[in-house]
Amino acid sequence: MTSTQRLPATFWLYLIGMAAAALGDAILSIALPYVTLGLPQSAGATSIASVVLAGTLPRFLGPLLGSIADRTPPHRIFLMTSLTRALCVLVCGLLLFQGLLPLSGLMALAFLNGTLATLAYAAGSAFVPRLLSAAQLPQANSLSSGAMMGLPLVGYGLGGTLLHLLGDAGTLLIAVPLFLIFTGISLSLTRLPAAQGKQANLWRDLQTGWSVLRHSKLLLSLLSLSFTLNLAMNIMNVRSPLHMRDFGRGSADYAVFEMLISGGVLLGILMVTPLAKKFSLDTLIGVGRWVLALGMSGFLWSPVPMWWGAAAIFGIGLGLLEVAAVTRSQQVVPAEVRGRVLGALMAFNALGLTLGALVAGWPVKTSTLMGSLTLLLAFLAVLWPFAIRSAQTSSTEATEA
Repeated sequence: MTSTQRLPATFWLYLIGMAAAALGDAILSIALPYVTLGLPQSAGATSIASVVLAGTLPRFLGPLLGSIADRTPPHRIFLMTSLTRALCVLVCGLLLFQGLLPLSGLMALAFLNGTLATLAYAAGSAFVPRLLSAAQLPQANSLSSGAMMGLPLVGYGLGGTLLHLLGDAGTLLIAVPLFLIFTGISLSLTRLPAAQGKQANLWRDLQTGWSVLRHSKLLLSLLSLSFTLNLAMNIMNVRSPLHMRDFGRGSADYAVFEMLISGGVLLGILMVTPLAKKFSLDTLIGVGRWVLALGMSGFLWSPVPMWWGAAAIFGIGLGLLEVAAVTRSQQVVPAEVRGRVLGALMAFNALGLTLGALVAGWPVKTSTLMGSLTLLLAFLAVLWPFAIRSAQTSSTEATEA
């Protein structure tokens, strides 16, 4: 394995900037549900679902944002997105201090933050493979995923504590300097040119992205799981704060819940490196699917400690999948179309996020929703070996042809 010292300095700078932004996002993710519940016009689950849905809608812009990522120097995207996010959070925090922030303003913040975060993610996903060799990608993806999940552990705990110490507005404002760290780092990153110099054509770009996905059975299988996970995560984003309020200590228990998910993800990511020496990435993806189903089954029960345990198990499944699935996707997708393929993927996943936010607002028992998700994840785990076999058969036929 390539040693970490051989990774270029600009990768480490990028990693620090993205980690700081991830910490800011973690604080926001803890604060926003309780900011929403604290608004005078809040309607509980419906209002939280509205804010979550607003943050989901930018995923439908994935094809456009992916096209922008392919055709814009990445350091410019990182600079613009981080600075704009800091300004948006600053304005909303100050309005909240004055008691002037309406629910529509919070939804606007969720939408803008989601749009800018999606653009930065698309740019980063195309930026890192251009910096490194193919042999370095698994290591870099492990480091990136570990940092993205490790620092949010701090953010979730910090967010829950800050809500008690500083209140809603003060907690929002803490995220501002974290986004600005990435702004400063963006000025020092390697100035790579745009990956694609041709003029943008949104419809053609969308067709290109979908064509790559449609002709790869492996990517289609990964896409189905990604859609389901986005559906599940938005249901959890809406129902878990309410569950902690009804059966626990509210924001304090919700912070622990999020910390355990991220801790599980971090543990799963750390497990990938030693396991990958003995098992294939496809095997790890299959194991991760079953772990996800097991974790989801724990949400069928009401006690908060059961949810905490389920969160940790679910997180481990996510972590096992994170590095393996990202690396497999990077191996399949050509460099010059990665942004557009990712954009098409995000647009499809947005359907899952939107459906999750809508379903979470229905008057259906949480245990019923979690039971249905458990069965769906188990079904996808059963299908994975067949997907691998089908992809291998197609690859063999293409080689012979």
